[in-house]
This record gives sequence, C-alpha cells and structure tokens, in this order.
Amino acid sequence: MALTVSGAAVSAAVKVAAGLGIAGTDPVVLADGANVIVHLQPSPVVAKVAASTAEIRPDPAAWLQRELDVATFLIDAGAPVLPPSPEVAATTYVGDGHVMSFWRYLRSVSAELADEATIGAMLRDLHAVLRSYPGTASGLAPLAGLAPLAGLAPLADIPAYLARPQTRLTKGQAAALAAAYARLTAELDLTSPRQSLHGDAGPGNLMAADTGWIWNDFEDTCSGPVTWDVAASTANPRRDRARILAAYGADVDAGQLAVCEQLRRLHLTVWYGLYAERFPDLRARAGELLALWPVP
Repeated sequence: MALTVSGAAVSAAVKVAAGLGIAGTDPVVLADGANVIVHLQPSPVVAKVAASTAEIRPDPAAWLQRELDVATFLIDAGAPVLPPSPEVAATTYVGDGHVMSFWRYLRSVSAELADEATIGAMLRDLHAVLRSYPGTASGLAPLAGLAPLAGLAPLADIPAYLARPQTRLTKGQAAALAAAYARLTAELDLTSPRQSLHGDAGPGNLMAADTGWIWNDFEDTCSGPVTWDVAASTANPRRDRARILAAYGADVDAGQLAVCEQLRRLHLTVWYGLYAERFPDLRARAGELLALWPVP
C-alpha cells in the first residue's frame, strides 16, 4: 500500500535524521498541512517536511532555508523565536524527494492562543529587531524566480494555485479569485516603507513555551510593509482589531491595512482550497472562504 503524504514525509524525515545521527525511532506528527511537522522522539528534534507547499512553490527548499537564516539571526539577536536544531547544520536536507529542515523541540505549555495585547506588543518588538536584518537595503530580497509585489513573496501563491490544472475550481470561481487578486494588488502602495517581515504573523504562530511566548514558522518571511504582518491578526473577525493595533503602538496606514486584510483572506482561501485536496473534512471550510469571493 502506498504511503500517505504524511506517512511518506515521516518516513523520509526519520531516514534523513538517522543519517545525521539523530534517533527518531518513535516519531510523532505534531501538525500536517502546508508542511508535516514531526517530533523525532526520543530526540529533542522536530523535522519540518514540505508537503502542500510543494504544490505551489517550485523551490520549497529556498523558503525553508530563508526561514532558517532569519530564525538564526533573530536567535542571535535575543528575540523570542523557536530555534533551529543545534544537533545539525542549519540548512535544508532532502530524502526520498522530500525537502526538510530541523528544529529544536520545545513543549507547548498551553493550547490557548495569545491575546490581542500579546500579539500586538510582540509583533512590534519583532519588527524592531527585523529592521536590522542584513538583507538588501529594503529588507529581504524576493526569492529567486519570483517577482512578488513589494517583496511580498507569499502573494505569489495565489496565481500559482490558480494556474494548477488540478485545482478544484469552476471557471467562474477561478475568475473571481483572479479578479480579486488583480484588484487588491493594484491597491497596494508600492512606495510605502518596507522592511523584513515575519510573513505569517498570526496568533497561531505564537507558541506558549516554558520561557514564555515565542514566534515560530518563519517560512513566509519576506520584505514588505508592516501592514502585511499586522493584517495576519486583524483580518480575523474573532479578534479585537482595535486592541491589536493599540498594543502594536506604531502608526499603521488604515487604508493599506484594509487592503492587506483582504489579501490575507484571499491567501487563506487559496490555502484552504489546497488543504481540502488532501483533507476532505476541510472542504466545508474551504467552501466558506471561497464564498467570500462571489462569481459575478
């Protein structure tokens, strides 16, 4: 019987880890979505194996490597960030066709998400450190082969998803998403100040560790206006937008924030469409998000 995507990813991670001297005889899948996240028990090491990302990102290794580079910089700067595994070199590895990186295992002490005050304050502090990231003058350069607007590399996921022949959309649905993408990206102010960003700075990427809240999952790290990161939380209708902005403290362009919030919802729509191809139980949620963009 052929392995599932998750099973094949776990098998590849265990094999690569063994070759690096890491015992992963009792692996546990911590998460499965864009990537398969595997705790390689009994070692204090977590493998992050590209899964759904490979469907729309031609070079997932480039994204994972940049994540490692930015995380290493932030750790050295004293920022509260999940560190790469000290057991191996902070680079990407390939096994059985699967691209992966390795991270230190830290136990989460709470399943609760961070509150608005914590999100806003921690994002403000993270941005302050990221401003000194030694990239280009305007922050992180676009990934090779991509030409995302204002350096916002994750936006390239949207046209990549729409271009896939196996994407499960009607012509009308695809046209609606493409029209929204064209309209919203045209409304981005490409002259606004930009800097290095987390890229996906929502509350789900803040982890309650023994030492306090820490940031993780910098795979979407990119260069752009701070509104892209702020919108990762304010676009969520279940969050108190005003409290997040108050805790963030710095001035945020309200018009550009609104544009980025809509782009965040569009990006989420694309990703749930991708997830639903692997996980049938997510099809209802994918349909709800798709309904945000009605066919004309």
